[in-house]
Amino acid sequence: MDYILNAITEFSAFIWGYPMMILLLGGGLFLTIRLGFFQIIFFPHALKHTIGKIFKKEKGNGTISPFQAFASALASTAGATNIVGVPVAIAFGGPGAIFWMWIVAIIGMSTKFSEIVLGIKYREEDKNGVYVGGPMYYIKKGLGWKFASSLFAFGLMIEIIPSVMVQTNSISTLSESSFGLPTWVTGVLLIILISIVVFGGIRRIGSVAEKIVPFMVLTYITGAIGVMVINIEEFPAVMNLIFVHAFQPISAAGGFAGAGFAAAVRWGLARGLYSNEAGMGTASIAHSAAHTPHPCRQGLWGIFSVFIDTIVLCTVTAFTVLLSGAWKDVKPSNAADMVSDAFSGLMGATYCMGPHLCFFTPINFCYQYDRCPCLLW
Repeated sequence: MDYILNAITEFSAFIWGYPMMILLLGGGLFLTIRLGFFQIIFFPHALKHTIGKIFKKEKGNGTISPFQAFASALASTAGATNIVGVPVAIAFGGPGAIFWMWIVAIIGMSTKFSEIVLGIKYREEDKNGVYVGGPMYYIKKGLGWKFASSLFAFGLMIEIIPSVMVQTNSISTLSESSFGLPTWVTGVLLIILISIVVFGGIRRIGSVAEKIVPFMVLTYITGAIGVMVINIEEFPAVMNLIFVHAFQPISAAGGFAGAGFAAAVRWGLARGLYSNEAGMGTASIAHSAAHTPHPCRQGLWGIFSVFIDTIVLCTVTAFTVLLSGAWKDVKPSNAADMVSDAFSGLMGATYCMGPHLCFFTPINFCYQYDRCPCLLW
């Protein structure tokens, strides 16, 4: 078993090294240049036609509203990747990892915009009247690569297993540390919550997501801002840590073991890529069900989702961990507890972490299950 675990760890480290940087960052840079830095120059335009028209009913074909599609896709990444993943990146890559996370987010906006546009363009209507799409559809119909599309569908089905495991492990660990709740009890509660939603298909998932996701995001940001305000005097020093150690090694301090330049880049890129899923193609599966008059209109929600997920949620998590000093107080092996430690100074805020993951995880699993490409295939 140790041999298998070591082999998986080494292979994962290799994949999240140069191969992933070349494919996702290289592809993102190509799309950014090809689109004329669209996500930067026209970012106000993207906000105007997304959050600015959140309550407007879009014309065109589709199964759920544009905002429901956005909320469903955001729920698949928000939660463990923001609350637990960011402290892990800081623990092993240092504060400088946050700078590289921002860079990846800006580049990833063009990638997510492109994959959502393709998902809408090549989507289909199934026998139940539900619109479905995603990489397996535009690879097959756009490129004519049927085998590659089937291979992607099979690979994504396998990927769902560790993806859901990360979410459920995060919530069970946090619930145990915060409330002393046994992990098996958390598992049973998750099964009940998931069952309530999953049997309703994409329509129920979208309906639940549009109600829960905004509330959970806003309450989490509010709590994080409270921690930041309490420690606001440390803000200049933290910004200095982020920008200086994005390019320079940082020595050990407290429980932090220190990190070099390569570690900062590696963990920053990995956190940015994993948190917003830009380049993985999964977001286009949810967005392909949206009512929209034009593919590019829904693509703007992709730009906004990367902004919310990485630039906003991941950043406020990073600031709470860095400003409070939790990144030095908690050992890297217990990095998942950094946010709880940071929130401990805010009355009652620690007890918000469990519910946040508890709500995000079922929606994430339901979204993954309902959109599983092999079930559609």
